[in-house]
Amino acid sequence: MPWFVYVARCADGTLYTGATTDPLARERAHNAGRGAAYTRSRLPVRVVHVEAAAGRGAALRRELAIKRLTRGEKEAMVAGGAPARFEGFRPEALTFLRRLKRNNRRAWFERHRPVHETEVRGPMRALVEDMDVRLARLAPELTGDPRHSVFRIHRDIRFSADKSPYKTNAACQFYHQDAGRGAGQDATGAGAGLYFQLAPGECCVAGGMWMPARPALDRIREAIADSPEPFQRVLRAAAFRRRFGRLDAEAVLKRMPRGYAEDHTAAEFLRYRSFTATRTMTEQEVQSPRLPAILARDFAALVPLVRWINWAIGYQPGERRY
Repeated sequence: MPWFVYVARCADGTLYTGATTDPLARERAHNAGRGAAYTRSRLPVRVVHVEAAAGRGAALRRELAIKRLTRGEKEAMVAGGAPARFEGFRPEALTFLRRLKRNNRRAWFERHRPVHETEVRGPMRALVEDMDVRLARLAPELTGDPRHSVFRIHRDIRFSADKSPYKTNAACQFYHQDAGRGAGQDATGAGAGLYFQLAPGECCVAGGMWMPARPALDRIREAIADSPEPFQRVLRAAAFRRRFGRLDAEAVLKRMPRGYAEDHTAAEFLRYRSFTATRTMTEQEVQSPRLPAILARDFAALVPLVRWINWAIGYQPGERRY
């Protein structure tokens, strides 16, 4: 059973710290007069900070540590939100996603929402901020921000036979500042970008353009057909081959697309419908505080591919962010 440490703001502005297995239920109990004597005379209260703990003992130790903080230190902690510096995904992040896969129901998710916020969403937002600073030097035209780069955990189930409400992974993207953020055949105006995914057994880093819309796909194929060598040179680069090997072969036509000869010198790549490269990551990598440095090396190997695709569809590289 998961344990949490929470901080609640009372009606008089003071802060109360406690430990519980269900912060939302505990807030309701406080406001119903069934909480601590301290809060009963200071109603209503509102939970303003939650941290997941490894167990009851860890929660009680963290509760004591918070109670020893000064009022100013507590206020700074409550106001802080996501950490300013990425410190790594803890094992609890993948544990939460595994449990979500087995309990993909709204009621379960709402009971465990604090775990998602503190162990998954918060660190992911901090990671995006860290990587955006690195991209400002590596590829200024590629950007990320916590509001737009972190994918929503809710699934779009309108046209799906699977009505499970939540995704069982967490992911973020970094996109060209002049392009749309969408992906897939309906995402007209989108560009190539970079991607990171956190999921039990399926952690990965990727880059390129997944299943581009028809106008972009036509431009990419035209650029390859007109001058295959620059594209092939990107794929032959030592860093790309060492970290990613080759393009993902998830969507390749058996026959040449209309208008291109079967014996074209770039026939292999003209049959591609998706232009991405992916590297599977270990749980040790994604749980390391050094994850931003690891991703920076992967992104550096992917940027030439991303830039070539964006050039082909009309988006230019940037010289500086500001």
